[in-house]
Amino acid sequence: MTSPSEFEDDFPMIEVKKMNETETRLFALLFNLMKEPKGITFKRFQKIMPRYYNNEDSDSDRKKLYRDLNQLKSMGFNIKVANFGFQSEEHYPYYLEKETLDILLKFTKPELEYLSILLCSVTDLNNETLLSLSQKLFSKSLDLYPKGIKIYKRKIEETVEGESDLSKIIQALKDKRALVVNYGREKKDRTIEPYRLIRKNSEDFYLLAYDRSRNALRRFILPRIVVKKELREDFLSQKKISDQDLNLHPLAFTNGESKQYEIVIHPMFYDSFIHFLEGYPYEVSGHSFQVKTANSEAFFPFFLKSPSALQEGTSDLFVTEYKSYLKSLSEMYTVVS
Repeated sequence: MTSPSEFEDDFPMIEVKKMNETETRLFALLFNLMKEPKGITFKRFQKIMPRYYNNEDSDSDRKKLYRDLNQLKSMGFNIKVANFGFQSEEHYPYYLEKETLDILLKFTKPELEYLSILLCSVTDLNNETLLSLSQKLFSKSLDLYPKGIKIYKRKIEETVEGESDLSKIIQALKDKRALVVNYGREKKDRTIEPYRLIRKNSEDFYLLAYDRSRNALRRFILPRIVVKKELREDFLSQKKISDQDLNLHPLAFTNGESKQYEIVIHPMFYDSFIHFLEGYPYEVSGHSFQVKTANSEAFFPFFLKSPSALQEGTSDLFVTEYKSYLKSLSEMYTVVS
């Protein structure tokens, strides 16, 4: 008979943690939104959740609700504000929009049959993109899947070659030996001294290495490295790795001279901006953030997604750089169109 201790080895216990005040409030907020599909107004929230929204200053409660709703949105919940054309706040309820299958794009059987015929007519069947496309299109209609589309030996050869590059990099890390590599689209050889592999998220790996041509530590995306030659030379550099070197936040990447920026954020986007800055040093006073970076372009995707987040009081330097970026985008799309 199996003893309880054997089960404990196979299935380690998961520590149960009590929800903190914020988590409890967000859970209650989400539960009420799910209960009321027609939506809940701000004043209604104050009545049904007095424990969390019962401040004498209504503006303070409103800002708190905005932050909480925005945090739920950042978790993937599609929260909307209904606007029925009235001025009273009572007529602007917040509601949770539920995705339905009717919103999804659907193909009819004749359409799929036509797509299958077109894909079968493609001469380059040994194509990874074509394989991926076919798998997604015909995932629920395998009887219509175009025959002959698959990956042949080339895929295996590429994998073996990739593993060979990886093994050379790992060996160079162990032996502290330099490598001559090609990186990405660059055709010029670069001599690097591998220091450490860095893991970002669950899948992305980077190589932190000293680049002799640039006389500095650089981060290289691992799959883009092609090893041309293994050198038997010892490291010429003796760099000390800092926390900044291991920080993979886009703001930590070097792209020119480091500058200080003051950025003022709308209360509704306060929490999402803090989440965006996570892992990178900053100072905050109220809704004003002080951030020093040599890669200000890393901010731009956040404000493209949430243009209302940027408020008056933001430093002229940042506003000028952001406007220049928007102008370049506009010109690029004008040329394309």
